[in-house]
Amino acid sequence: MNPVRRSWEIVGYLFFCSFEVLSAHLPACILKTVGWVLFYPFRDLLDHPPPERLRIALERLGPTYLKIGQLLSTRIDILPARFIKELEKLQDRVPPTDVNELLKSHAEISKHIESMDPEPIGSGSVAQVHRARLKDGREVAVKMLRPNAEEIIRTDMKILRTTVSLLYPFVKLLRDFQIPKILEEFERMLIEELDLTTEATYMELFRRFSEKEPALYIPEVLWEFTSKNVLVTEFVRGRKLTELKSLTEKERRKLAEKFVNIVHRMIFEQGVFHGDLHPGNIFVTEDNRFVFVDFGIVGRLTPETLSEFFMFSLGVMNKDLELIVGALKRIGATPSDIDENALKREIFTFLTKYYNRPLSRIDAEKLFYEELSVARKFRLVLPEELVSLMKTIAHTESIARLLYPDFRLPPVLKPYLLRMAPRMLAGDIKRRATRLLLAYAEFLEELPHRLTKEERQEHPDFFWAGAVVGLAVILAVSPKLLLIYAPAVAVIAKRLKG
Repeated sequence: MNPVRRSWEIVGYLFFCSFEVLSAHLPACILKTVGWVLFYPFRDLLDHPPPERLRIALERLGPTYLKIGQLLSTRIDILPARFIKELEKLQDRVPPTDVNELLKSHAEISKHIESMDPEPIGSGSVAQVHRARLKDGREVAVKMLRPNAEEIIRTDMKILRTTVSLLYPFVKLLRDFQIPKILEEFERMLIEELDLTTEATYMELFRRFSEKEPALYIPEVLWEFTSKNVLVTEFVRGRKLTELKSLTEKERRKLAEKFVNIVHRMIFEQGVFHGDLHPGNIFVTEDNRFVFVDFGIVGRLTPETLSEFFMFSLGVMNKDLELIVGALKRIGATPSDIDENALKREIFTFLTKYYNRPLSRIDAEKLFYEELSVARKFRLVLPEELVSLMKTIAHTESIARLLYPDFRLPPVLKPYLLRMAPRMLAGDIKRRATRLLLAYAEFLEELPHRLTKEERQEHPDFFWAGAVVGLAVILAVSPKLLLIYAPAVAVIAKRLKG
């Protein structure tokens, strides 16, 4: 790939996608002249409205930008809803690579295959999936990276990083939304997706989870054929969510409730969840179990992030503005110059709009988009995993309504959160107490070095006050630690007397 030509293509598409923004600073006639002279091959983009223009540009730029478009479709804290809706079309509009070309570039698996369907059952930005039969007779799904995918992605990301770094001092939008930081997240996710053993590992994790969840089935990974470039799993037959019309209303309602329960358990009990739950990645077996496939995007939550999301949700349910804004600040979502009072007023107006509606009349997906539109207005930049989590919860309702049109998420989600509240709060208190304990341990250890002999004798109660507080923390976290704590306090007390 010629880096100079590739840079020209990227800048050309970026120029026309940014046409309206640039028009605010320069006359449109000058911009069109520049575009026609320098970027003539891309001029047809102006025939489309801005959201469609962005989607077309990303499609034409290839796998890296297709993937960035898919990831951007989860970031409504950056883009308006009309752009998000258009970018979501990229999930199923990736042109496939010829199967013979794929097999030629993956000789390590082709020697084990007896036959392979030429039409892919899944076509992503960096890989595609085909149904095949191994020479030992097993029917499998084979996911293969596209030829040169890694080389293209690394080249594109290098150009994109350079472009953003050059524009960063001059373009306020890049600074407001911390675009370099978001770009780092995208690059990490793209590089991770290039190693299919990572996806295989996640499949094993979810497969273990499915052993405790009878309503879910995860295909088995065939590790003997799996490598960095190829993922081979058992092929599981199932029906698409749109092919369940023959089920009774009661059966469809039960399926919807099962699906919501699976997603909630993944998020709040496992802290790891499928980050790309659109209908194309979900099937239903003949015995009405859900099958999840394509674990290229997985959401992972630290206990702290999950705790803050829980506190945020609790604040929303109780209309507690301090709790909501506090959670946003603790996760680092708020810019340093934010007007907290204005943010609280906006949140209050937003909550008042929905607060008195019956839960059954609230559309969770619409609520999600409006919620993050407020975030975009105040330049709140949420962690990628938190946005992915919020979107997964919102899309959970949309998928459940494919199964049962009258389904509404809030009446199911709120009782679940209330049941989880004691466990979440207990875990949060324990983590905070542990950090406090470690801080006190460090403080007590350093105390003899910080106080002179005269100060030690003059303030003997200072140490014992700290020791008592530490004892309280120990009792709250784990009384077993007293076996270590008590001797440590005795040793330090002896040193203080010396």
